[in-house]
Amino acid sequence: MPFRPVTPSLAAAVFSCLFSQVGAEPYFPSDAVPVLRKYCYECHGEEKQEAGITFHNLLTIDQALRSHKLLEKISAQVVDDDMPPFEADHFPSTKEKLLLQQSISHLLKLIESGDLPKNAGRVTIRRLNRNEYNYTVRDLFGVDFLPGKNFPADASGGEGFDNTADTLFVPPVLMESYLKAAGKVIEAVYKSDKLRKKVIFVSAEEQKKDPRKAARSVLNYHASLAFRRRVDDSDLKPLLDAFEERLKKGTSFENSLRTPLTSLLVNPKFLFRIQHDEKDKKEWALTDFELATRLSYFLWSSMPDPELFKLADEGKLRDPKVLRQQIHRMLASKKSVAMARHFAGQWIGFDDLIDRAEPDKKRFPRFTQSLRASMYYESVAFFNHLVRQNRPITELIHADYAFLNAELAQHYGIPGVTGARVKKVAITDQNRGGVIGMGSVLVSTSLPLRTSPVKRGKWILETMLGITPPPPPPDAGELPADDKSSEGLSFRKQLEIHRSKAKCAGCHAQIDPLGFGLENYDPIGRWRSTGVNGKAVDSEAELPDGTKFSTPAELKTILMKDKDKIARNLCLKMLAYALGRPLEYYDEPVVSDLLKKLKADNYRMQTLIIAIAESHPFQHRSSSR
Repeated sequence: MPFRPVTPSLAAAVFSCLFSQVGAEPYFPSDAVPVLRKYCYECHGEEKQEAGITFHNLLTIDQALRSHKLLEKISAQVVDDDMPPFEADHFPSTKEKLLLQQSISHLLKLIESGDLPKNAGRVTIRRLNRNEYNYTVRDLFGVDFLPGKNFPADASGGEGFDNTADTLFVPPVLMESYLKAAGKVIEAVYKSDKLRKKVIFVSAEEQKKDPRKAARSVLNYHASLAFRRRVDDSDLKPLLDAFEERLKKGTSFENSLRTPLTSLLVNPKFLFRIQHDEKDKKEWALTDFELATRLSYFLWSSMPDPELFKLADEGKLRDPKVLRQQIHRMLASKKSVAMARHFAGQWIGFDDLIDRAEPDKKRFPRFTQSLRASMYYESVAFFNHLVRQNRPITELIHADYAFLNAELAQHYGIPGVTGARVKKVAITDQNRGGVIGMGSVLVSTSLPLRTSPVKRGKWILETMLGITPPPPPPDAGELPADDKSSEGLSFRKQLEIHRSKAKCAGCHAQIDPLGFGLENYDPIGRWRSTGVNGKAVDSEAELPDGTKFSTPAELKTILMKDKDKIARNLCLKMLAYALGRPLEYYDEPVVSDLLKKLKADNYRMQTLIIAIAESHPFQHRSSSR
């Protein structure tokens, strides 16, 4: 299915025409549904779903609003006569097109105006993902290894993040892993004098005088942190019973605490982030403990620390001034690097560099494990710098610095950098700086033997601009895995032959030029002037609107003109990550408000983070989604 976004001028002309011809307020169920049923169900209905798209279940206003992005694309395609397809048996009349367009336009205007009931949304009870488990155990008991390293990988959902509650299932093998990990953690605590004294902090005198009271003190402290709230007698009783059972058998005080301490790490109140419900209410505010937990996992991917916990216990965290102070404090902490690793790593895609990107070892012997690691840490350090130094998000597009070590600088052709540690380096090459010139991105958007203008173009379109093209048709065919052609054809020529197919041309016209402009970067991110066939790299590109460019530097200039689109996409992605759920139509006004606040403060990163933490959905919970 061709993908043709409605241009502002076209949309304005169409909407103007529509509303001048029809006076009554459009109603989707009665105006749009009959048109969809008549012309679209045959290919996109209950029995057949071409390209995975279906309309038969869009019957109500709420259902239509939830699918507003899909409907917006369909509206554009109907106006441009791209749908129904040319070979269809029948086509909608002008009046039917108007009814469909009006109805969708009305829905979009509702969302754009924010004239919708507030809805904080509802997050499913979610377990800690693998990274959150590792960091939480680290902060709870002080261990310096990753006990969840061998846990099953977490699936990503929603906007593409592995902290999305709906995808965090609990397979039986994971429960077995929890038991093994808990044993290893407590064993590590007991083997270390320093950790054991820190965890079992009561004195020998207190242990002898009143063992139960001393054990209660230890368990109350750790259970409160582990459960991320104040605990009561019902929480402590099974822990104390387990302690006393071993103590009565003659086990020492410290060893009697092994079982209850281990049990904390397999307790559902530790493994799951639980938010309370309020009966007979549509929506309510989170408790201060719940807010502290949501904030700490947003910024640190870990549990609240004692200071955050104390403010929540005192009921002070919701105070806007206190909340902002805590956000600034937390972002200044080294633990905030978790945002760079796990939010940016998944959004920008440099997570793929860890275990998915595999350049061919024979073709690219210079791509060593140390170079891979340097590229990864370059990206982490860069995004962490944006957050901690409150830099403008426009530096994602272009920055006059990069984070390099000697090996990576040599790889990029940047002189004067020494040492193995990645550090901030001023650069003058306009083609580097920002995420487009990063090796992590360039390698992750290449194939083992060649660059991929399609993958790179799709990455810019989707990751940066927030535009998702439809999947390729089943019979689109495959491009060669290698850019060395036995016929002497350049890969670009081979791609042009592929995209000449009518069903492929629409998407490739959007995607390919963005990728061709990056062809001077080889599959492992080096700058090149000559391709594998010994011919000069052809990086000339022309966008659908006629804009021409041929270098990454020129592409950055073009993207800077779309910085608000990139900023909006960042707002959307970070909000979804912070909430741990997919965004719905009722979140659109929130995203618009975040963008407004971001722009008002020169696009500074911490302004966005604070605005998310202060937003209605971040601080509230609804009875339904």
